[in-house]
Order: sequence, then structure tokens, then C-alpha cells
Amino acid sequence: MSMTDEFEGAANRARSLDGKARPAKEKPAPTKPMRKTAKPTITDDLTGKFLRVGNKLYRTSDDKSPIVRLETDRLKTRNIDALPDIIRIAKANGWNSIQINGGDKFKKAAFLAAASQGLAVENYRPSKVAQAEADRLSARIAEREKRREARKSGSEKAEPEKEPSKLKALSERFLIQSHAENARDPELRRAQSLVAQTISIGHAKFPDDAAKASKEVEARRQEVATRIAKGDKIAVVQVRNQQAQRVCEVERDQAFRRVGRSR
Repeated sequence: MSMTDEFEGAANRARSLDGKARPAKEKPAPTKPMRKTAKPTITDDLTGKFLRVGNKLYRTSDDKSPIVRLETDRLKTRNIDALPDIIRIAKANGWNSIQINGGDKFKKAAFLAAASQGLAVENYRPSKVAQAEADRLSARIAEREKRREARKSGSEKAEPEKEPSKLKALSERFLIQSHAENARDPELRRAQSLVAQTISIGHAKFPDDAAKASKEVEARRQEVATRIAKGDKIAVVQVRNQQAQRVCEVERDQAFRRVGRSR
């Protein structure tokens, strides 16, 4: 299979199937300088699918022949199964249309693969059934792009503000649940990381005064609960603070056990 971009495809239409130039019927108009041609490149998302050796692409080291050959403004293959990825390479390189060579079955497969990626095929006239299938694929693409744009638009906006009643309920749940429950709660995990940091700091500041440490932790809990009720964004505290908290708790538990055994 050979594929060309739109400019090269237009040039190819001026030649016959045997590659010889057709006789000029009239003096051709001055042509614009041809752009510099280049071999297609492989995008990062497809690099992992192929093993590249020079300008040949293989699926695995067991392949005796390449799946795809990269040539100047062309992609060549005999593997129908590789067509979807080959079309992706063409699209990633900015091709708007392609030309295909091969048997009817191969051309149809290439036509449908191109349709699924939104690329036009210049030198293939599909049957009505094949065109209907291509139209269905194009409709799916349009719908998929529509959903993608909607998600992108939603992610670019600030997180939707929750209703005050929901925020209040979330804040109350944060105060009711234990530290462990909040740490496992997907909606409260970030908030609990702030409290975990305070627990770690409190143990370090007041190693011999558990009451003062607990007082600081409770003050922090109330502060975080207030922020939740307001809908404030809360960043996750680094994991090492939570690890430090766990170390303090383990050491405290071990101390309690030693005291218990000594009595």
C-alpha cells in the first residue's frame, strides 16, 4: 500500500497507472514550487507498538518481514491487520488524504480504516454498502470528538461548585468519621492528609503531652472541615508526612505494650 498526502496525491493523478506521464493537452500553467518531501515519523503513542529498524517497522522480533516500510511520503505494507495503525501514522503526520494500491479487499480495508480516522481516500470508489459503513464510522468519529471536546471543556473549567447542602454534609462526614475512614474515603482523602500532617507534627512537638497534641489535631480537623464546607480546593500533603505519622503511631503502640508488660 502506498499513501501520499494531499499535494502528492494531486500530482499522482496526472500520471497513468503504469507510471508514465500522460500527454499534455495544453501548455501547463506555471506550477508552484514543490514542498520538501519527508519520510513519515512515528508518534510516541505508536512507538510501543512497533520495533523500528531503520525505515522498517516490526511487531515482534519473530517477524520475518517488516509490517510497515517508511518511504518518502509513503507508507507501504502487505498486512491488512496493520492498516489501522498505519492510518494513525499518516494522520499523525498531518496527512489529510491518501491514495491506496492493491487488490479490492485490501483497498476496501484501507478505505474503512481511513474513514475511521477521518481521512479521505482519493483513488478508491467504494460500493454503496462500503460507503454506508464508512458514513457510520464517520458519524461515530464525530460523536466521539463531540464527547471529547465536552470533557475537555469541563476539565478546563473550575471544578463544578457543589451545592452548599452537599458541602455541608461532606464536612459533617469528615468530622464524624475516624482518621482511618477519612483516609480511605475518596472524597475526603486529600483533607485527611492535612490532618495526618498535623498528627505527625503534634507527636514531634509534644512527645510527652498527648493532650496538647490531640488539641492541635482537633483544631486542625475543625479548620479543614470549615474549608470543606466552603468548597475550598485542598492539595494532597506529601506521603512522607503520612509515613511519619504511622511511624509515630507504631512507636507509641510499642511503648504502650512495654508499659503494659512491665506492670
